[in-house]
Amino acid sequence: MGVPPNWNPYVAVTSADQSAAKAKQLGGTVLMEPMDVMDKGRMAVIKDPTGAVISFWQAKSTIGASVLDETGALCWTELMTPDTAKAKSFYSDLIGWNSDVMPMPLGGEYTIFKRTGGANAAGMMKMPDTMKGVPPHWLSYFQVEDAKATVASSEKGGARTLVPPTSIPNIGTFAVLADPQGAAFGILQRPR
Repeated sequence: MGVPPNWNPYVAVTSADQSAAKAKQLGGTVLMEPMDVMDKGRMAVIKDPTGAVISFWQAKSTIGASVLDETGALCWTELMTPDTAKAKSFYSDLIGWNSDVMPMPLGGEYTIFKRTGGANAAGMMKMPDTMKGVPPHWLSYFQVEDAKATVASSEKGGARTLVPPTSIPNIGTFAVLADPQGAAFGILQRPR
């Protein structure tokens, strides 16, 4: 189907069918119509109006990720897009996320999407000029104890480093890797 290997995040929804229909109304494209995954849940895959792909998950017997924000588990999901205003409007209208915008240490703005009640849901930033040619995308981050050691061991296992370990004040040290099949993902070492 021409889809490269990737880590595609899922957003929990009450109804995959209603969410897919609403995504279409808001200018998104449904890439995979809602379908049952055995008795586990119902899913759909959409492309937002800026070109980034994300999936919906309507839980049945499997709720999805039950471990978050600890070593080895998913700890953050981030949208990289050329049009943050369009993406912000789309996800706010579609999922009901609120957002806070804050300055980034090295310039630009970073958007934190928040769930109803104020818990963080995801992040978003405008794609920098250095990413010219890279399509809009969601990137999943996994928490690690030591970013440098994880990069070194990942490279020995066949991964490629796309962004070397980089520290961000008050956030931690992150890196972006591509697994041996080419799927990109991030790692994050929290501040100690």
